Amino acid sequence: MRSGARRQAGARRGLALALLLCAVQGAAAQEGAAGGAADADRLRQAVRADYVLQCAGCHRVDGRGSSPHGIPDFRQSVGAFTHLPTGREYLIRVPGAAHSQLSNAELAAVLNWVLGEFSAAQLPANFQPYTEAEVAAARPNRYDDVVPVRHKLAETLSSMGFTLSDYSYGSDRKP
Repeated sequence: MRSGARRQAGARRGLALALLLCAVQGAAAQEGAAGGAADADRLRQAVRADYVLQCAGCHRVDGRGSSPHGIPDFRQSVGAFTHLPTGREYLIRVPGAAHSQLSNAELAAVLNWVLGEFSAAQLPANFQPYTEAEVAAARPNRYDDVVPVRHKLAETLSSMGFTLSDYSYGSDRKP
């Protein structure tokens, strides 16, 4: 399959997944249908399982990370990144996400789950969930060195009044 056709097929799968999630959640909310709620719960559990398999080894199941080992805590922190376009992109391009085995649609779903689960209060009022297309556009542009990117984002977000979790990895290279 050609690259363009693959992108279109991937975009259709992502759109179908988003529509399915909206339809399942809408049906469960409007009709209170036990079957719809069960489907939404299964989908949520599948995304959580992707997080556990691909992210929790470092960030832990509860999102608390391991500050002494340079793994930031997601709780009450990671949502702040979404206030900046470069912060949104950072969450896609950070090595653990960009190099994961997740498809672009799965990574978008995991990012949205992480933000909602661990840092919903830090999300902007106009937050737009990640999409497969957004992930597909940013993910191939991997960072050569993520440390200065994180430090610059932390500096900018701090000036906006946000407090990020500790990030000791590369602390000897702070600007």
